[in-house]
Amino acid sequence: MTRSRGLFVTLFFLGLFAGGILWACQVPVFRYALERWPADAYELVCVPAQGGLNAKEEAALKFLREAARDEDFPANITVRVDAEGENNSSAARMDLFYPIKMRGILDEPIWSGDATLGNAQKVVQSPLRKELTKRILTGESAIWLLVESGDPKKDDAAEKALIEHAEKTVENLKLPDGVVGKNDTEKIKQVRPGDEANVLQSDVPLKIEFSVLRISRLDLKEQVFLEMLLNLESDLGEYSKEPMAFPVFGRGRIIEPLIGLGLNYNNVIEHSAYLTGACSCEVKDENPGIDLLIAMNWDAAMEGSQVIIDKMLPPLEGTAALMAKNKPQGEAAMKGSHGSHSASAEMNTEVAAQAGAEDGKPAEDAEVEVTAEAGGSEKPGMPLLPLILIVGVVVVVIGAGTVMLKKNAD
Repeated sequence: MTRSRGLFVTLFFLGLFAGGILWACQVPVFRYALERWPADAYELVCVPAQGGLNAKEEAALKFLREAARDEDFPANITVRVDAEGENNSSAARMDLFYPIKMRGILDEPIWSGDATLGNAQKVVQSPLRKELTKRILTGESAIWLLVESGDPKKDDAAEKALIEHAEKTVENLKLPDGVVGKNDTEKIKQVRPGDEANVLQSDVPLKIEFSVLRISRLDLKEQVFLEMLLNLESDLGEYSKEPMAFPVFGRGRIIEPLIGLGLNYNNVIEHSAYLTGACSCEVKDENPGIDLLIAMNWDAAMEGSQVIIDKMLPPLEGTAALMAKNKPQGEAAMKGSHGSHSASAEMNTEVAAQAGAEDGKPAEDAEVEVTAEAGGSEKPGMPLLPLILIVGVVVVVIGAGTVMLKKNAD
């Protein structure tokens, strides 16, 4: 390949890449995930003991199956019985697995326990998940879930740092331009065909706001939930004596945590920039993160009214009440990351890079992910102005390349 032809090819693909950025959806990642990314299902496998399931074990499985079908609080879970599985104990065992996306990485259960109604309740609900859900539905961009190390000094320092960093990110980040409110009739009329993805689908307030919640590794009510967090990466057990912060967003989606010394401003703003930046890649599985197991009808809950939020999230009840009602309660959660993830919005990427420079630390290069989704009603079309610009770039590049090739031939 000649040098001029190589330049032509490079400029051509740069033009296409620039075009991809121009027609990207402008709804922030955290809000797009909340409104348009259904949560992936966990799988619970029950392995009976010899002699089969007794009445109480059958009741526990019935509770979980009905939790998955509940109109008000459907849990993202499937349930099956493995009658051929190995179980040498005197009680049936429940094994909980991540959604299928993670099976190739982790095919072992993330939690195992006896098939009791109490354990079944802990699988689909917990007080902390309820609080996370309420905060998400009030419009928070993400909740930093701080898993304690057990060392009060370390944990208090990590919480203080997280709060300070979160407040600073709110000052330095802004929402992408071009987002249209659900009830903004005048702006909706002006939306071009193909740009419908920029219109919000709920009345939940759109804002940049973060908060912090702490969770103890010893909290018995949160043991199943903790396993969802702490099995996200195979090496997280090596950092059990360090505080970990998972950002929770969308419908209880998480990415890898920030750990120990990684809980610094550079990393916090990088994660925050990704979450608040434009959702340039709308294909869920091509974005980082995994969903948590939560019992919640997100579509019904996203009316934004505090009355509806309170109605959707009644107080947690004891096992006896659940046996009578056989209905799970609502809750939700999300995660974060100790690896680095790229910011989707160019503006927020620049802010993150500047923040690193101001702190005297090198900021990692931000990557912009552009993926063409085949089919699908949610993919925005190409607006007229970007189309004109791309055509212009291609014409100029072809013309320049032709001239250069002709000169070389002469």
